[in-house]
Amino acid sequence: MAGKMCLLGGAGDFRHFYLRFGHDRSISVQTVSRRLQLELIGAGYAAALMYGAYRFWIWHLYELREPIDSSGGMAAFGEEMLTLFVFALFLVPTFFLLRLMAQSDGVYDVYAKLLLAVSVTAPISVVVLALFHRSLLIQDICGTRLWRTPCVLVVMAMSRVLGRRSPSKKLISWAMVIEAGTLIVAFAVFAVLARGHE
Repeated sequence: MAGKMCLLGGAGDFRHFYLRFGHDRSISVQTVSRRLQLELIGAGYAAALMYGAYRFWIWHLYELREPIDSSGGMAAFGEEMLTLFVFALFLVPTFFLLRLMAQSDGVYDVYAKLLLAVSVTAPISVVVLALFHRSLLIQDICGTRLWRTPCVLVVMAMSRVLGRRSPSKKLISWAMVIEAGTLIVAFAVFAVLARGHE
């Protein structure tokens, strides 16, 4: 009887050790996996950044070498296409970063609130641009913010698709409404102003 109890006790200890070791090992694997994912995502951002810096440096040299040709409409279109291509490159690691962030509800909730705060800068830019439209600095800052609204919307849409909880997805939806609504209102206002100057 005592031997049987000893065997049962040994089996219980072994089972406890196995479960504990398996749990610790699972946590360790998850930690390593998450660290590896962050390293790969960081490498993706670094690669996109280096490529973008290289391409824009080549473009800058072209502008210095050919000041007349680089000031035309086709050159501006080419520069815009380069900007969008580099933006698309940054979207690749951003997708995996958002997917990793979505695994933590608390982190994604904070991120959703940050997106909502970013969206508010769009209507603020419209107001500031309308009040101080003669300032070249305001035109550059606020005009660029509004011009890049479609890019911001792409990131917001990706963020909403990858979100898992309703509260964070709801905040991102409101951010998209503010962003898209501001873009529509801005186009309407500037169209009316342009028609008034004709």
